[in-house]
Amino acid sequence: MAETRTRGIAWAGAVNLVGGAAGSIVGLLLAAVVGRQLGTEGAGTYFLVVAVFMIVSNVTELGADTGLVRYVSAARATGRLADVPHLVRSAVRPVLVGGALVVVVVAAVVWTHPDLVEGLSSRFLVGAAVLAVLSSLIAVMLSISRGFGDVLTYPLLQNIALPVLRLVGVVVVVSAGGGVAAVLTAWMAPVPVVLVLATVVAVAMIRRRSGPVAGRVTDVARLRRASAEFWAFSATRGITAAVEILLEWVDVVIVAALTSPEEAGVYAVVTRCARAGEVIQQAARIAVGPQISAALARGAAGEAREIYGLVTAAMIWLAWPFFIVLAVFGDAVLTLFGPGFDAGWTSLATLAAAMAVATAAGTVQTILLMGGRSTWQLADKSGALVLNVVLNLVLVPIWGIEGAAVAWAVTIVVDTAVVAYQVQQLMGLRPHGRPLMVAAALSIGVVGSVCLAARLLLGSSVPVMLGTIAVAAGVHLAASFPLRHRLGLVDLVAHRSS
Repeated sequence: MAETRTRGIAWAGAVNLVGGAAGSIVGLLLAAVVGRQLGTEGAGTYFLVVAVFMIVSNVTELGADTGLVRYVSAARATGRLADVPHLVRSAVRPVLVGGALVVVVVAAVVWTHPDLVEGLSSRFLVGAAVLAVLSSLIAVMLSISRGFGDVLTYPLLQNIALPVLRLVGVVVVVSAGGGVAAVLTAWMAPVPVVLVLATVVAVAMIRRRSGPVAGRVTDVARLRRASAEFWAFSATRGITAAVEILLEWVDVVIVAALTSPEEAGVYAVVTRCARAGEVIQQAARIAVGPQISAALARGAAGEAREIYGLVTAAMIWLAWPFFIVLAVFGDAVLTLFGPGFDAGWTSLATLAAAMAVATAAGTVQTILLMGGRSTWQLADKSGALVLNVVLNLVLVPIWGIEGAAVAWAVTIVVDTAVVAYQVQQLMGLRPHGRPLMVAAALSIGVVGSVCLAARLLLGSSVPVMLGTIAVAAGVHLAASFPLRHRLGLVDLVAHRSS
């Protein structure tokens, strides 16, 4: 807690932003290597397997990762750190059992359907399932350090070490002429290494802050109630996480099923580019999650409201310029991934606009969770998933990947509007609007005008795009300095948890 007070939200956000940005850049480089080496068809198969891997990994977390962030940070705020070892044991055991069951089910399916994925053996798919379960344990272990207020471990391991190891492995494989199976193996191989590192950090932190992992239990009845409360929250969150990961990847699967692997490859790259802008949201979520949980646990609604407003304005100020560049120079961006990918420019512009709307709502999803409204989020995401699937099934046969982009954009806007209403109206956490409006106007007025002028006068190419980004970034920062108080940036840097 002392570290959080000393450093503040700005420090936590900056660390996670740098780590997330590095991870996003490495992820885009990885996608470019895959696209150029495997082409649109090979990339389609690659992203289809990655989609299933990510779905399995997130489902087998069972929501324990979010539950540990919430309850470990609440234990810190209420002086019950001695409960943490028991809480961790209660969280990890069901994840291990659930993961084992998933591997058994996958093994049964692939051995009865040996040609389930063309070009990939049954043994490969079972191994991928095992590694997906280990990937879920990485998230659980990292959530422990996040709950304790550690802001370095997550970005270092999840956002830097894991993507960099994947990129290095894939580059080595493609340099040797490896195909889809070899590339996927290189992509999954670093998971056990990162899991060991995350586990070592988590155990050391528990021993230092709370005593031995197998420490003595003083109030069995209370700890059992705490475990029941933990899983009542986490199980709901686990279902929601499964719905969320389906929302993120189901459109790629539908595009592959209804069009072709080539179309799926292009669309998958488009969605990865659009989601690269989520690094701002992810950094904010990781930075403010424990602080929002602690503030609400103390009944400090005013502090939670202040955090929400300051962070949302900063998110708009940082993220909107990125989405503007994607919308204006999407064709130039997509040429970086190889021939044929620039066909997704219209889809990329559509998704960039939708992601900008989601960013403007701020960390509403985190507030909903840290406020204990996991059932609300489950209902929200379930409705969003149904809407997304229906729209994809209707629009993809008509418009192809553009239809998938419209389906996802509509889903994002509707889901964002619902959650923003719940947080701001039903929970009463409404941010001050002035910094948000200043950040939005500055991004559109400065970055938007520079990008549009460059596009109209000079056309669209990678050199023009890079030069425009340099100019727009300089002008944006220069214009922001005299407006730093109105943007809320000064107050954000100065903010300390009480």
